[in-house]
Amino acid sequence: MKRITYYLICTAIILALFTSSLTFADQLNLYENTDRVYPAEKDPFIAGLLSYLMMGTGQIYCHEYTKGSIFIAADLLDKTALVLLISYINSTYAPSSGEIININWDSFSTETKTLTIIYLLGSVTLRFYNVLDAVNSANEYNRKFYPKSKPQGVSFSLSEDGFNIGYSIHFNE
Repeated sequence: MKRITYYLICTAIILALFTSSLTFADQLNLYENTDRVYPAEKDPFIAGLLSYLMMGTGQIYCHEYTKGSIFIAADLLDKTALVLLISYINSTYAPSSGEIININWDSFSTETKTLTIIYLLGSVTLRFYNVLDAVNSANEYNRKFYPKSKPQGVSFSLSEDGFNIGYSIHFNE
């Protein structure tokens, strides 16, 4: 009786593992085309959103691990610089014991204003570049695994000679 119970439990575990692996493979879209295995397409919006929330995660989502790790290190440096700037402002403008002080932009010295502006510009630029790079990484990933033919369309251009209108059609061989 114990032996039959043991075999039934082992069979149930093996079936559960087998069906879960098939479900996982379906989520990765590995069985869409039997000739070649394609990974799932990467959504540029998701990559940009992930990189906005934490630098480097959009690149990791697009399987660019080195670039993602560099951006994560840059994010840690950015946060360290913020902590150091706050610490500097706190130590420079700390009130005496029991004193209430109002700090506004006009009460900062030129040095503190310069440090704050440099930090903000650097941080915003780094984050903006990170999000753009994540979106470009997703588009490059999709172009690599899902090449698309050029669609037909209308183009407009303005030059010194005049206004040009063009129409293109792509023929497959």
